[in-house]
Amino acid sequence: MYTLPHHVEFLSDEWLDQSRSFLTEGFRQASHVGAFSLSERFSDAPPHLSFENNDATWRVNWDGQTISVERGFDPKADVVVIGDYQATLMLAQTVGAGDPTLMAKAVREMRSWFGDNAFNMQGGPLDASATAIFASHHDHMARRTVENPDLAHRAQRQGVTQQLKDLEENGFAVIENAISPEFADEVREATIRTLGTHQGDSMQWMLYHGNAFEKLVMNPQFMSMIDSTLGRGAVIASISSIKRGPGKGLIKLHTDYSQVPEPYPDFSMTGVGVWALEDWTVASGPTWLVPGSHKMRRGPRPDDKIEGVPIEMPKGSVVYFQHGVWHWQGDRTEPGERVTIHSHFNRGILRSLEPKKVDIQMLNRNPPRLGEALGEDDWFDRLTADGRDYMRMTHMMNLNRFTNEQKATVLAG
Repeated sequence: MYTLPHHVEFLSDEWLDQSRSFLTEGFRQASHVGAFSLSERFSDAPPHLSFENNDATWRVNWDGQTISVERGFDPKADVVVIGDYQATLMLAQTVGAGDPTLMAKAVREMRSWFGDNAFNMQGGPLDASATAIFASHHDHMARRTVENPDLAHRAQRQGVTQQLKDLEENGFAVIENAISPEFADEVREATIRTLGTHQGDSMQWMLYHGNAFEKLVMNPQFMSMIDSTLGRGAVIASISSIKRGPGKGLIKLHTDYSQVPEPYPDFSMTGVGVWALEDWTVASGPTWLVPGSHKMRRGPRPDDKIEGVPIEMPKGSVVYFQHGVWHWQGDRTEPGERVTIHSHFNRGILRSLEPKKVDIQMLNRNPPRLGEALGEDDWFDRLTADGRDYMRMTHMMNLNRFTNEQKATVLAG
């Protein structure tokens, strides 16, 4: 397993054991709840979990007195859930089962990317008391459930394998429609509202201004590009916003390797994802990138022949560039405002641009993935008078070894 002791992989044996303990205690004083059964099966689980036919299954049976939680699938259960493992993992990591609006948005984003058939529920509803217990169980496990650590399998199921290859060749990649148009509108409105409150056109610390930014930053498809280029344990350098109107681009040709001596390292140290919250065209003033410029391992020179390309993509898409790629801000010739969120990550061995602000409530309403990005798994940050946190160091070494192996599989394919 590729988890810390207090974390679990979705539907692993450890996940099942913790679920059994939680539900047994939850139903211990629920003799008033009528008998029911529930069973779930999710296809195409990661091979390292060693499920039969790679189907992740479990079933729950409550006879009114005792509860059983076991491996296996019962198609005749009162409530049956069938879906895709990677798609369902998006929901399994969503904390907030007691909030119908929040969960509806999570389902919307999952279906927007994976399709309507990726998750289907039949039967029910359960007794209100049973529903409340399962909602608490869902959140209890969501706070502990990690991302699928198999990068090759995850990227294939997410449909971003080509993007990981593009990153190696071009230094950047685009995931079109990574979020739904509705979510893009929600993030845009939240960004404009936040900028208005602070009376500016750009701002750092956007992560701390609402749930929409927390969800955007941890978008699973985007995070697969982070893992591929920066490794596991990459930390949030900054989450910033920019609002701009018509006119010349204000950010000239540059790389994001400030104060880094040349030649640049032959591995990526930073990466930035720019989220399009409206359609990007040449007229809207998009980011321009120079394909393959990361291979120069230096910044641009005045006499360089620059052949950049504008990033045109629909609302809800993200362009991610890494490894010293040359880029600049294009001119905006159309009316209106371009509003963007910039998700900047650093390799885990580097410090962040924004000093870390650990918000316990934020960590409690999110899965472990956000904590990882905020340094919760950083063995250096956990240094005490007795020395380093060798448990976290060993964990991250094993996780990155597996990630690198699976990345090699992706690039060889």
